[in-house]
Amino acid sequence: MERHRLNSYEGEIKKENYIKINNTNLNAVEVAEFIKERFNL
Repeated sequence: MERHRLNSYEGEIKKENYIKINNTNLNAVEVAEFIKERFNL
């Protein structure tokens, strides 16, 4: 795992259409709703 990471560092990605979601305590429906709201889907 030294060549690849599963997570980006805070502030590493500066794209407009990007969000970092900590889904540790969220279920799939909650994450999907969050994404829908954020990107107006």
